[in-house]
Amino acid sequence: MLSRHFKKNGYHAPLMGAVLAGSLAGTLALMPLDGGSGGSGVPASAKVSADPDERTGSSRQAEEAPSEPPAEPPADCDPSDTDHGYPNGRVPVDELCPLPQRDEFLRADAAVAFYKLNAAYQKHFGDEMCVRSSYRSYEKQEQLYRTMPSGMAARPGNSKHGIGIAVDLCDGVQDADSPQFEWLEDNSEKYGWIHPAWAYSNPYEPWHWEFDVGQDD
Repeated sequence: MLSRHFKKNGYHAPLMGAVLAGSLAGTLALMPLDGGSGGSGVPASAKVSADPDERTGSSRQAEEAPSEPPAEPPADCDPSDTDHGYPNGRVPVDELCPLPQRDEFLRADAAVAFYKLNAAYQKHFGDEMCVRSSYRSYEKQEQLYRTMPSGMAARPGNSKHGIGIAVDLCDGVQDADSPQFEWLEDNSEKYGWIHPAWAYSNPYEPWHWEFDVGQDD
């Protein structure tokens, strides 16, 4: 439109170029740059007037959508197969179900429920749950009982870890003020998991969560 307008009124190309160059230079001199992005040249007013949903859509999508499809429990992980008759801490690993997290295992019913909880957590935060400890052998519990401060590890043969229904979580859950801990408090029971009452104070273990098998605490 500009070229046809100038041609119709008898302007020559050099004069048109000078006019356009001057106009462009004036515009650039007055245009505020977005210093936070290294001078992108986008007017600050344009950013302020943008639709809030467009400005936050990508970050919200990262929170709501998992980075990859949630893991599913193995086909042979039967939640009805819970009593193997082994003593606490003596359950063979091949009698347990593997969790999505590497080298972590739980009893079948606890594992299936954990997969569901893990999927919901992943959908909300974008990452799978961080598991620091799940099933523990008697020897491992004995080592912890011997080396940790008094009260911080159950006596060997008495730990919920030793029967494969407890996990110690990480990546924020160990902090009771974190969004991860608060989300679990609000949602874990929907998937059969609880934070036992004793773990709030005696001793204080926000990272410790148990599959609910009807324990009072």
